[in-house]
Amino acid sequence: MRLCIIIPFFLCLFGVVSAQMAMPLQAMPAEAARGRGGRDKNDKGEKCNGRKGCKGKGDKEPVRGGSAALQTRIADLRTKVANANESVVPFKGGNLKGLVGLLKVNVAVVELGDTIDLGTKTAENTDVLPANESTQIGTQFLALQPEISTLLTNLQDKRKQFDKAGFKILDVKSLIRDDLKIQQNKAGDLGGAFVKILDRSLAPIATQVVDQINGNFTTAIDEYKGRGGKIKIPAKAVPALSDLLAGVARALGIGDRDRAVMMAAGIQPDALPFAATSYPNVDAAAVDINAADTPQANTAIEAFVAGTRDEDFSRLGEDENDLRGIPPLVMAVLRRYEII
Repeated sequence: MRLCIIIPFFLCLFGVVSAQMAMPLQAMPAEAARGRGGRDKNDKGEKCNGRKGCKGKGDKEPVRGGSAALQTRIADLRTKVANANESVVPFKGGNLKGLVGLLKVNVAVVELGDTIDLGTKTAENTDVLPANESTQIGTQFLALQPEISTLLTNLQDKRKQFDKAGFKILDVKSLIRDDLKIQQNKAGDLGGAFVKILDRSLAPIATQVVDQINGNFTTAIDEYKGRGGKIKIPAKAVPALSDLLAGVARALGIGDRDRAVMMAAGIQPDALPFAATSYPNVDAAAVDINAADTPQANTAIEAFVAGTRDEDFSRLGEDENDLRGIPPLVMAVLRRYEII
């Protein structure tokens, strides 16, 4: 097996798992690190007895391994990387319309992460590949290199936009950092799974690349150190992110005249004049967010951001919130979704 093919293969694998390094908003509960449904990934039921690809209790269908399945996963990864790029390139934070873009990025990241997870399972259910198939798989992975490089560059260029995405109210920076810590573990699983299906003589190279992957994630985590907002978004709130962000947008979109009408009707200042939501997709949430995207609402956001100093965040602990100065209706939204 020629090292000129295998080394680029590992470098490409490094790019694939690192594509999630700056992706915002896919934080997951701790149980998810053990596999779907909170089960350990090796818990496939008594009937499986460790057989590769066996359908375990709670799994919808078995994951097949083999060279053909791996090639399918590579094609899926290329599609998901392209989708992620399409969501990242136009993203701009700092206003209500940016929340729609943030949700689109989140969806693309979730789908990319799911595809990587499936790739890990596929590799785990694959026996060691012969030299010719390893070369074929490695060559196909090479095609991902320029696409992953472009995605990473775009994400780095958008760093400041993501910093502004939460209006210094919601701490998007910490959300990304927490997600990266989870993805660091997932990347190790993915790298380990692919290493096991290659020739054992490549173990030293594989170990070196796995260390590089881990170091790259550590660097990315350090890049997002600190706080970017008064309120930290817990992992349990991520599944309802569309409802949370749309609720914040609608709360910020309620102007002084609307508040006066509410008070005249006997509605408390911190009572939400809209019901809880359960959006089926980003487009549904975008309707309400775009409706709230008024000049008055964005002026209020600019005023809040201007009046909030970054130095104030340095006093906050890792999981500490600062409720001072947050608009009452936004506070009500945060309580509705158990953020505070």
